[in-house]
Parts: sequence; structure tokens; C-alpha cells
Amino acid sequence: MHRYLTLLLLLFPPYGTHAEEGENRAREVCAICHAFPDADLLSRDIWLGHVLPEMGARLGFQSFQGRIYIPNPDAPDGIYADAPMISPAEWKAIIEYYTRTAPERLPYDWPTRRQTDLFSIEMSDPALHEFPTTTAVHIDVGKQQILAADAFALGVETYDKDVDRIETLRIGGVVSKFALTGAGYWASVMGPDIGQREAAFGMLIRPDDAGFERMATGLHRPVDLIVGDVNSDGLDDAIIAEFGTHRGGLRLLIGQADGTFLIRQLLEDAGVSALELVGETLWVLIAQGDERIVRIDAFATDPVVTEVARFPPVYGSSSLQVIDLNLDGYVDLLLTTGDNADFSPEYKPYHGVHVLIGQPDGTFARQFYPLDGATSAVAADFDLDGDLDIAAIAYYARTDAPLDESLFMLLINEEGQFQPAKVAGLGRLGRFVAMSAGDIDGDGDTDIALANMAFGPYGPMTVSSDLQKQWLAGPAVVLLRNELR
Repeated sequence: MHRYLTLLLLLFPPYGTHAEEGENRAREVCAICHAFPDADLLSRDIWLGHVLPEMGARLGFQSFQGRIYIPNPDAPDGIYADAPMISPAEWKAIIEYYTRTAPERLPYDWPTRRQTDLFSIEMSDPALHEFPTTTAVHIDVGKQQILAADAFALGVETYDKDVDRIETLRIGGVVSKFALTGAGYWASVMGPDIGQREAAFGMLIRPDDAGFERMATGLHRPVDLIVGDVNSDGLDDAIIAEFGTHRGGLRLLIGQADGTFLIRQLLEDAGVSALELVGETLWVLIAQGDERIVRIDAFATDPVVTEVARFPPVYGSSSLQVIDLNLDGYVDLLLTTGDNADFSPEYKPYHGVHVLIGQPDGTFARQFYPLDGATSAVAADFDLDGDLDIAAIAYYARTDAPLDESLFMLLINEEGQFQPAKVAGLGRLGRFVAMSAGDIDGDGDTDIALANMAFGPYGPMTVSSDLQKQWLAGPAVVLLRNELR
């Protein structure tokens, strides 16, 4: 009897043995490239239909269980293995782990947002554009103007404090970020469109009397930009985040007396997406594959890179702000997760605003506020009560929730905890991909400019034709004017 039982156990191991073996092997294999994603981070259908096929192709499997794995033909050498890196049995165990332990669907928790009358809504004239394609926006407090990037016209538009358009500069590319300088502004240009191309069509420009000057070319989809004199030699330097699918990195451009740049590659990760400069420390968000936050000390002279936080690749990290949020003298991090158009397009309960409060021992205490598809967040004292509040937008917003609650969220600081609020009437105007906070009218309170890019990949969103038409008829720029003063 015992002999037969032993034979049965060898032929048909208990579920727990299979699951444990698959999980252990998954932890080992996943750690080669990124943080381990637990099975409960995605639903079973997304694992089997999207994520595991891509993982199998990268591990060198051309087919498995009747499924054909097709590598991305534009990927550089080394992304997809030429031959299987693990045995078919090991790969089967990994698939079984995710198949057996992933949930049918992810949990859904949507906190009610109270309404705030802190802002009134103003907007640019929708008739100025066939449809809104604004990819970047910046409030120039000194000039009381708004800079906005038009991806359809491939130019930069300038608006006054009443959101009336003043002028348009054609540059032939899609601007991703503005950086103000004493003489005006510089802009990073992704290329001829917003796609994650493998080719290096990006450039760095600044306006001049003849139109604009190309300061640097051959950049790989630059998405964030810092301009300043980082080495104190009296010349402007630039730090550029390049965010591609498989190619990208972090570049430091040291200005030279003849107007050229000495280029240093600080990081070679494809997904460098957000930069924050605090003193001589550069904080970097890497949001593709191996998602993490790093700090680079002495970056301009002798860089020392330290990993601060690491996340599974399904998090979709989308923005970073480094700030002393609670005014206690320690660095805090304001992170959004919500990029939702790659291999795991579904609403995720861990998408939203992550408030990482710095502790004396160098660790962080975490607060989380859900906002599906969160794209960006910025902290400021919007209600003028002496503490910092948070405004956040979501490009891949929940369309099965009230749009006024899902596209924009104001987190009002109440003794260190944040209470979510909404602005009525905002959800019908468009999809917001970028924002900027600043006192545009000089009255002493902080306003918010929103960039409306009304089209684009939907990810998990269900957008009716009526809603899409409504968004396409909206304004290029929305101004939330603070009404406190």
C-alpha cells in the first residue's frame, strides 16, 4: 500500500509541491531582470494572455503549449534569447504557478471623493485645434504664461494668464518637457511622434530670434529634462532622461564654451523617465522593466549610484517628485504608478499616488491613495493652510467610475493624512497627460495647468464613441484657477 502511495505521489505531486516549485523557480528567473512579481498582482487571463508569452519569448522559447511566441523584431540583440535559458519543465512549473495562484480578477476599491470648490475651470478655445494633442505643459510664473506642446502641429504654443493663445512656434517634433532658464526655456523633443521608437530621433532645443536652435540631436526619446549650471562654470548644462522600449538612458550634457556639449552616459537603462535635482544629488525614476528609484550623488564629477526603492515591472511607475512633504527636514518621495498600456492592460489596485515619508534611519514609511492609471502628481500648498497638498492626474483613468473622480484627484493634507477630493465638471473636458503647478496670475495662490491629449492608447479603458467625441472636442489646455485669492 505504501509503495503504491509513493508511486502516486511521484507521478502526481500534491498541488502545494507544484506551486512551491514554480514560485521558487519564478523568483530565481525573474530576479535576473527585475523584482519578482507575485501572482496576485495580475489576473490569470493577463498572465496567460499577455505577460507570460512575452516572458517566454525573452527566455528563448519559440513555442510552448501550442502558443507561438513572437519576439519584437525591432528589439536589439540580447533582449530575446536565441535558445531556451531554462528547461521546458522549469518553464512549465512557472506557468503552472501563475495559472494556479493568480486571481480571476483583481480587487476593486474606489474611495469616495468629496467635492472641492478650491478651483474654477478655465480653458483655451477649443476652436483653435481640430482636436487636442497637448503632450507637455508648463506655467511660467515670471511671465505669467503657459507653455504647451502641440503634438499634431509639432510646435509650442504660448498662452497668457487668461488662457488666450499668444503665439505658436513650429519645431517639427513632439515636445515632452520644458525647462525654464534665465533667458527663456529649453525643451526636450521626443521625435516626430510620441511612440517608443528604437531610433534616436530626439533633440534638445531652445527658441532664438530665427525660430529655435538645436542644442543636441540623436537623443533616444527624451521625456524629462533639467537645465542648469551643474559644474559652476557659468555655462548651461543639461540632464536628459531617455525612455524607450529597449534603448534609452540618462545623459549629462556638459556645456562647452563653443556651444557644444561634452556628453556623459550616467545610466544605460531603457526606461529612465523622471528626474529630480536636489542640491548635488540627482534622483532618478526608472520605469521600464526593472522599475526602481535611484539617487546619484556627485553625479557631475564622480557618480555614486544608490538604489532607494524597487518595484515589480507591472507597477507602471509614471512620475516622481522629491520634496520634504511634511516639513520635518527629511527627504520624502511622491511617486505615481499607472502606466497601463504595455503587457498587462487592466485596472490595478496598486495604481495611484504613493507617498513615501522619509525616516531618520533612511527608510521610508508608505502611504497610498488609489487612482487607476495615475500619470503625474505634484505637491503644493493649494489651500494655503501651511502644509503641502497633492494634485494628481490619470491618463489611463477608470471609465467605469465617475470621470470627475477618475481623471483628476486633489489630496488635501489634514494633519499628515490626505483626503481625496474632486473638481466638478473636469472629467468631460479630456484626458490629461501632463500638468504644471504655479501662481500664474500673481495673486499668491497656486494654480494648475493641465495638458489635454484626448487620443492615445486606451489600455484597459472602455471609451464610448460619444465620450471620445466629447474629449476630442475639448480644449488643448485646461487651467484650474485657485479661487482662494
